Amino acid sequence: MHLRRTRVLAELAAAVLIFVVLLSAGASAEGTVSGFFKGNGKPAALAQVTAQKGDPESGKPVTVLVFSTKDQAGDPKAAFNALFGKFGDALVVKVFSDGKIYSVDLVHSNLEAPGGSIQVFGTISMKEFAMAGGEISGHFTSEGEHEVHGQKWDVDVTFRTKAP
Repeated sequence: MHLRRTRVLAELAAAVLIFVVLLSAGASAEGTVSGFFKGNGKPAALAQVTAQKGDPESGKPVTVLVFSTKDQAGDPKAAFNALFGKFGDALVVKVFSDGKIYSVDLVHSNLEAPGGSIQVFGTISMKEFAMAGGEISGHFTSEGEHEVHGQKWDVDVTFRTKAP
Protein backbone atom coordinates (compact mmCIF):
# COMPACT_ATOMS: atom_id res chain seq x y z
CA MET A 1 0.00 0.00 0.00
CA HIS A 2 2.81 2.40 0.93
CA LEU A 3 4.57 1.77 -2.41
CA ARG A 4 1.39 2.44 -4.36
CA ARG A 5 0.78 5.74 -2.54
CA THR A 6 4.40 6.80 -3.20
CA ARG A 7 3.97 6.02 -6.90
CA VAL A 8 0.71 8.00 -7.11
CA LEU A 9 2.35 10.97 -5.37
CA ALA A 10 5.32 10.80 -7.76
CA GLU A 11 2.99 10.76 -10.78
CA LEU A 12 1.00 13.68 -9.38
CA ALA A 13 4.20 15.67 -8.76
CA ALA A 14 5.35 14.98 -12.34
CA ALA A 15 2.01 16.14 -13.74
CA VAL A 16 2.13 19.35 -11.70
CA LEU A 17 5.70 20.01 -12.86
CA ILE A 18 4.72 19.55 -16.52
CA PHE A 19 1.75 21.89 -16.04
CA VAL A 20 3.97 24.59 -14.47
CA VAL A 21 6.55 24.30 -17.27
CA LEU A 22 3.88 24.56 -19.97
CA LEU A 23 2.19 27.48 -18.22
CA SER A 24 5.46 29.44 -17.96
CA ALA A 25 6.32 28.66 -21.60
CA GLY A 26 2.93 30.01 -22.69
CA ALA A 27 3.40 33.15 -20.64
CA SER A 28 6.83 33.87 -22.12
CA ALA A 29 5.49 33.35 -25.66
CA GLU A 30 3.19 36.34 -25.10
CA GLY A 31 6.07 38.44 -23.83
CA THR A 32 6.31 41.08 -21.15
CA VAL A 33 5.49 44.75 -21.38
CA SER A 34 5.82 47.61 -18.91
CA GLY A 35 5.65 51.38 -19.01
CA PHE A 36 2.82 53.52 -20.29
CA PHE A 37 0.76 54.56 -23.32
CA LYS A 38 -1.55 57.52 -22.77
CA GLY A 39 -4.26 58.94 -25.01
CA ASN A 40 -5.40 62.44 -24.00
CA GLY A 41 -4.02 61.78 -20.52
CA LYS A 42 -5.77 58.41 -20.01
CA PRO A 43 -3.39 55.46 -19.54
CA ALA A 44 -3.88 52.20 -21.44
CA ALA A 45 -3.15 48.98 -19.54
CA LEU A 46 -0.96 47.26 -22.14
CA ALA A 47 -0.75 43.61 -21.12
CA GLN A 48 0.63 41.73 -24.11
CA VAL A 49 3.23 42.09 -26.83
CA THR A 50 3.82 39.86 -29.84
CA ALA A 51 6.19 40.13 -32.78
CA GLN A 52 5.42 39.27 -36.40
CA LYS A 53 7.41 39.42 -39.59
CA GLY A 54 6.23 42.48 -41.51
CA ASP A 55 6.38 43.55 -45.13
CA PRO A 56 9.60 45.35 -46.05
CA GLU A 57 9.62 49.16 -45.81
CA SER A 58 12.08 51.24 -47.83
CA GLY A 59 13.57 47.93 -49.05
CA LYS A 60 14.49 46.81 -45.52
CA PRO A 61 13.06 43.90 -43.49
CA VAL A 62 10.60 44.90 -40.77
CA THR A 63 9.39 43.34 -37.55
CA VAL A 64 5.92 44.39 -36.41
CA LEU A 65 5.42 44.59 -32.66
CA VAL A 66 1.81 44.50 -31.47
CA PHE A 67 1.14 45.76 -27.94
CA SER A 68 -2.42 45.35 -26.67
CA THR A 69 -4.69 45.48 -23.65
CA LYS A 70 -6.57 42.33 -24.74
CA ASP A 71 -5.34 38.83 -25.62
CA GLN A 72 -4.30 38.46 -29.26
CA ALA A 73 -4.86 34.67 -29.00
CA GLY A 74 -2.26 33.84 -31.66
CA ASP A 75 -4.07 35.89 -34.32
CA PRO A 76 -1.89 35.73 -37.48
CA LYS A 77 -3.33 39.15 -38.50
CA ALA A 78 -2.88 40.76 -35.06
CA ALA A 79 -1.19 43.86 -36.49
CA PHE A 80 -4.07 44.51 -38.91
CA ASN A 81 -6.84 43.64 -36.44
CA ALA A 82 -5.30 45.79 -33.70
CA LEU A 83 -5.72 48.85 -35.93
CA PHE A 84 -9.49 48.44 -35.69
CA GLY A 85 -9.67 47.94 -31.94
CA LYS A 86 -10.06 44.16 -31.86
CA PHE A 87 -7.54 43.96 -28.99
CA GLY A 88 -8.57 47.13 -27.16
CA ASP A 89 -6.03 49.90 -26.81
CA ALA A 90 -2.94 49.02 -28.84
CA LEU A 91 0.34 50.11 -30.35
CA VAL A 92 1.50 48.67 -33.67
CA VAL A 93 5.21 49.40 -34.04
CA LYS A 94 7.17 48.74 -37.24
CA VAL A 95 10.87 48.39 -36.45
CA PHE A 96 13.91 47.69 -38.61
CA SER A 97 16.49 45.06 -37.62
CA ASP A 98 18.83 47.78 -36.30
CA GLY A 99 16.12 48.98 -33.87
CA LYS A 100 15.14 52.11 -35.76
CA ILE A 101 11.39 52.65 -35.67
CA TYR A 102 9.73 53.17 -39.05
CA SER A 103 6.22 53.99 -37.81
CA VAL A 104 3.81 53.58 -34.90
CA ASP A 105 0.04 53.23 -35.06
CA LEU A 106 -1.73 54.49 -31.94
CA VAL A 107 -5.08 52.89 -31.07
CA HIS A 108 -6.63 54.25 -27.88
CA SER A 109 -10.20 54.51 -26.62
CA ASN A 110 -9.52 58.09 -25.53
CA LEU A 111 -8.20 59.25 -28.92
CA GLU A 112 -10.55 60.38 -31.66
CA ALA A 113 -9.16 58.78 -34.79
CA PRO A 114 -11.21 58.75 -38.01
CA GLY A 115 -9.84 55.40 -39.23
CA GLY A 116 -9.49 53.86 -35.78
CA SER A 117 -5.80 54.66 -35.39
CA ILE A 118 -3.34 57.51 -35.66
CA GLN A 119 -0.10 56.74 -37.49
CA VAL A 120 3.03 58.67 -36.47
CA PHE A 121 6.51 58.84 -37.96
CA GLY A 122 9.75 60.08 -36.42
CA THR A 123 8.35 60.98 -32.99
CA ILE A 124 9.17 57.76 -31.13
CA SER A 125 12.71 56.50 -30.70
CA MET A 126 14.13 53.18 -29.58
CA LYS A 127 16.52 53.67 -26.67
CA GLU A 128 17.52 50.03 -26.17
CA PHE A 129 17.06 47.22 -28.67
CA ALA A 130 18.17 43.61 -28.98
CA MET A 131 17.20 40.80 -31.32
CA ALA A 132 19.07 37.65 -30.35
CA GLY A 133 18.52 34.15 -29.01
CA GLY A 134 15.02 33.95 -30.45
CA GLU A 135 13.87 37.05 -28.55
CA ILE A 136 13.34 40.69 -29.32
CA SER A 137 13.47 43.32 -26.58
CA GLY A 138 13.81 47.04 -26.15
CA HIS A 139 12.68 50.33 -24.72
CA PHE A 140 11.04 53.05 -26.81
CA THR A 141 9.72 56.47 -25.91
CA SER A 142 8.13 59.59 -27.32
CA GLU A 143 10.12 61.57 -24.72
CA GLY A 144 7.04 63.43 -23.59
CA GLU A 145 3.57 64.28 -24.78
CA HIS A 146 2.89 64.95 -28.47
CA GLU A 147 -0.18 66.19 -30.31
CA VAL A 148 -1.65 65.14 -33.66
CA HIS A 149 -4.89 66.72 -34.93
CA GLY A 150 -5.70 67.99 -31.44
CA GLN A 151 -5.16 64.52 -29.90
CA LYS A 152 -2.49 64.26 -27.20
CA TRP A 153 -0.51 61.06 -26.68
CA ASP A 154 2.57 59.88 -24.82
CA VAL A 155 4.47 56.55 -24.91
CA ASP A 156 7.28 55.03 -22.84
CA VAL A 157 7.41 51.22 -23.08
CA THR A 158 9.88 48.46 -22.26
CA PHE A 159 9.25 45.00 -23.73
CA ARG A 160 10.51 41.47 -24.36
CA THR A 161 8.90 38.81 -26.55
CA LYS A 162 9.60 35.90 -28.85
CA ALA A 163 11.10 36.97 -32.19
CA PRO A 164 9.13 36.08 -35.32
